Amino acid sequence: MRSLIVGLVAAITLAGLPATASAQSAQSAQSAQSAQLPQCSGKRVMREAVYTRQMLKAAYIHVFYDSRTATACAFLNSTNATWGTRKHMTIMLKQCARPSGSYGRCDGQLQSTAKRGWYSGRTDTARLTVSRGCLMATGRVHWGKHYGLFSTKSNLCVRG
Repeated sequence: MRSLIVGLVAAITLAGLPATASAQSAQSAQSAQSAQLPQCSGKRVMREAVYTRQMLKAAYIHVFYDSRTATACAFLNSTNATWGTRKHMTIMLKQCARPSGSYGRCDGQLQSTAKRGWYSGRTDTARLTVSRGCLMATGRVHWGKHYGLFSTKSNLCVRG
């Protein structure tokens, strides 16, 4: 990010604008971008890759759990290979009654939430209050001929 700011300052200086104004606008752009990134408190409990049918690693599913607030949150984060490419992405977070060692299986689903839309980097954050049960996440990525879908196991459980 620092090299991006230095590059912006150099470009604006060459255009004849004062460097202090360009540095301030570059900092503002960085702050605005940081404010838009998903924020999850607690500990990351899952990180799984989502591959397309062409075996391109397109994104990662990130799941966090905060035991203090009993909150689970998840988001999809594009990989370096797909960052900047506009993609339709979906992150779904489910609370299951019982654990399962099978991918995509949620026994006794208690609740779920999803965030979907067009993103070039990270998705919005899906959040659930979970004081008991097991967590499962599903990530979907689609753009052009590329399509990828992956669901985690629901073997991470919390007890209230």
